[in-house]
Formats: sequence, C-alpha cells, structure tokens
Amino acid sequence: MSRIVLVASLVAAVVLAACGAAPNQSPSSPSASPPIPSQGPTAAPSPVVTPPPSVEPPDSPAPSAPASPEPTAPTFSDAERYLLDGVLRGAIDCEPARDDLPTGAIAGIECDSPESAVARIGFYLFENDADMLDAYLARMTAEGVTLDSGGCVDGESEGAYTPGEGTVPYRDGCFINDEGFANYRATLPGAHVYIGILGRSADTGALQSFAWLGSQDTPGNPTLWGEPT
Repeated sequence: MSRIVLVASLVAAVVLAACGAAPNQSPSSPSASPPIPSQGPTAAPSPVVTPPPSVEPPDSPAPSAPASPEPTAPTFSDAERYLLDGVLRGAIDCEPARDDLPTGAIAGIECDSPESAVARIGFYLFENDADMLDAYLARMTAEGVTLDSGGCVDGESEGAYTPGEGTVPYRDGCFINDEGFANYRATLPGAHVYIGILGRSADTGALQSFAWLGSQDTPGNPTLWGEPT
C-alpha cells in the first residue's frame, strides 16, 4: 500500500512540473526594453510658402535743372527808341543806358560792336545843342585834351569837323583813358546827339576811321548815327 502511494506522489509531482512551464516560450525578463518601432510616425509636411515677388519702387527720374529763364528784351523809352532807330551801322545788341549818363543827357543807349577795334559805343540825347556841347567840352577838358589841336590820327587831339567861327558845335576828339584804351567823342548838332566810342587798344586813329567810315560828304560827318525819318 505504501509503495502505491509513493508512486502516485511521484507521478503527480512530474505532472505539476510539466504544467508550470509554457511550451516553447521563455519567460520575459523584467529588465527587457519594450520593442522599438523600426520607423517613427511620419510628420505632416510643412507647407511651402513662396514669398511674393519683391516689388522694386520705380526709379525716380533724376531731378532736372531748372530751366534758365529766357532773356527778356529790354524795354526802351520813347527817347531811347529814338536813339536806337537812328543807329546806322557798327552797333549791335543795344540796351538802355540809365546810369552814369553824361551831364545833361536825357537818354542814352549803349551797344556792342562787330568791329574788332571797338569795345563799346554809346549814343546820348540832350534837350538842346548847348547842353550837348557843354557835356562834350567838359569831358575833353577833364581828360586834358587841348581844343582845336588836330585830328585823332595825331593821338589825343580835338577839333571842329565843319568850318566856322567861334566854338563850332560840330566837333570830335580822342583821348586815352587811365586804363590805356582809346576813346572817341563826337557831337551831332541839330539832333542833339553825342557819340562815345571805347576802343580795345590805344589806337585813337582807328576809332576815328571807324566813326567816319563811308562818309562821302565834304566836309563830312560821322556815319554811325542819323536822325530817324
């Protein structure tokens, strides 16, 4: 009886041992890490933002220089227009002269000249021949020119260009100013006009020749100006 009980106990022990182990599987170790997935979750792609095309400000036009004002034609008074209308030759680009007129003059114009020997020409109007002659003689005296001393071909000289007794009002003369330039002066009685020429050199004879160019009369007169008709 005891042998049968012993055998039965051994069989039961074997069966219990066989049931405690899982077939074909090893128990997991507590320290084993959980399986790592081979690839993480795919992140959603970021949207591609295309920047707007840059807009360059239009080139500003380069500032243009202010237009130069058109030169305005000088305005002549009636007396100045009278002088301008009487110019016959040798004078261009005339303008009114209102400063430093000869003593007693009531109007004047001053002009450039195409003549190489001439720098400037002035025409001056007076109320009468007496005022005109006074201004002429005062200038000659101030410049130290001896009256009735001859023609401009002789240098600083003065005289009447029409014969007569006493102080003949038809006169012309020359002098050299402090800067070394020749000056010519002439009177035109009747029209009450006094002419002044400034030269570019000390050649007084060249100025007188220019003033009398083309004179065909005897005794003749300067040909730069004539009374307007």
